[in-house]
Amino acid sequence: MRDNGIAEVDCGHDTFAGLAREALNRLVSVRGSQDVQVRREHLDLFMQLLAGEGAFDAAQALDAMVQLRVEPSAVACGYVPEAARLLGEQWQADRVSFVDVTIRTERLHDLVRRIDEVLDVASPVSGPAALVLVAEAEQHTLGAYVLALQLRSAGFGVVVRVAPVPADLTQLLSANCFQLALVSMGCTAALESGIALVRTLRLLSRGEMCIFVGGSIPVPDDGLLRDTGADRVLRDVSALLAEFDVCKEDLMLDRGGRKALKLRRPSSGKGDGVEASR
Repeated sequence: MRDNGIAEVDCGHDTFAGLAREALNRLVSVRGSQDVQVRREHLDLFMQLLAGEGAFDAAQALDAMVQLRVEPSAVACGYVPEAARLLGEQWQADRVSFVDVTIRTERLHDLVRRIDEVLDVASPVSGPAALVLVAEAEQHTLGAYVLALQLRSAGFGVVVRVAPVPADLTQLLSANCFQLALVSMGCTAALESGIALVRTLRLLSRGEMCIFVGGSIPVPDDGLLRDTGADRVLRDVSALLAEFDVCKEDLMLDRGGRKALKLRRPSSGKGDGVEASR
């Protein structure tokens, strides 16, 4: 089934298979809500909704799950990642075509965007403001939207931007105060863009923002941290709060060090600068 319409393309079946697996792995990599109970009968219905003929209505699909007493946040953080895992299994077992995988993955995107709209209105903000950025060259943004939903469920205020240019970031950061930025990268092709995003964020925030990088990009954490210059590498959403607290403390210490250094510098005009404690 997977060979239909694929083997004739110059890049070959193996390349397409690799792309599909990479895309699905990126979706599954956001499975951070282990406390969401996924019921098999509800998951079966969810998969049927994704596989339905004709146009897909994300609002109607969400309503169908809500009628089963499944909250929108549970759909996004539990059923969407599980559906992505099942799509991956079906692809590997040659039970669905590449076209089916693409269509159903796009429907997952639509559904998560709909849930994002619902929770953006319903969820009160009690925590810090976070900026979630998807690096350029990424083809799938589902992980970033699921991450945003998870953060909103924890009380964060969240803004998501896909492949933003420096001008967009300049306008966004001048109008908002973000304490945290997360740059999502799922493939090595996005690394260069991710590095540029971190540099731009560092410049615009003047070192006042915690910058995390992560995603399913196949680069070791130490190498990713070194290449991007971010504050932290985050692979597990459940570790975010603890890592954020540590990062804030590090930034405060760094600001204190810069302030002390500034006080110790001699005045360029008189040559008798203020001396801090020795």
